[in-house]
Amino acid sequence: MTTDNAQRSVLLIGKSQLVLDDSVAGLRDLGYRAEATNDFADVTGRFDARKLDLIVFGGQVPADRKAELRDELGAINPQVIFVQGLAGIPGLIINQVQAAFGSDHQASNGAPAYTPDERSIRLTLASPADVKVTIWWATAFVPPDPKSDSLLLLDDRLAGGDHTIPIPDRIPPKAAFATVQVDAAIHAFSIATEQAPDALPDPALP
Repeated sequence: MTTDNAQRSVLLIGKSQLVLDDSVAGLRDLGYRAEATNDFADVTGRFDARKLDLIVFGGQVPADRKAELRDELGAINPQVIFVQGLAGIPGLIINQVQAAFGSDHQASNGAPAYTPDERSIRLTLASPADVKVTIWWATAFVPPDPKSDSLLLLDDRLAGGDHTIPIPDRIPPKAAFATVQVDAAIHAFSIATEQAPDALPDPALP
């Protein structure tokens, strides 16, 4: 995996330098060629879009600037993958990058589904598989450096068939997310059942 990752270049564009630094360090540990910036100006002048495979946008990147960057970077490299970061949580960002690069693995088993009323994740496996479920949530929303916590909920080999994985009560209903890894496939999604207060800034990636 490390050898394959070494051929893949990732750029993170966000606001929180702390989150960016931790995310880049984690991606590099996995073998990716990762860079990051919290300066939204002249991105095409400072980074060679032709050599980028994937770009992650943070929630604190203004929507109009994000649209401009998509157009600018996409015009230079039509093959580049764009990912919207779910939250300013380094481990979650890393999983989203892995998920985007591993999208071709996701057809072998059905995608997990979150059931808000039951606060549980449902998963149907066509055959036995190694399953890892991690919960991530924001603990502070003060910009520019959001804080977070995580919980490894499951890491086991499961039999084929239907499975229900309950979310513990201690996981907050706001700004909570899950990543579900089934063998080589990774799925990342929100499990929030309540919206964060309007007064709080968007906790999405840096």
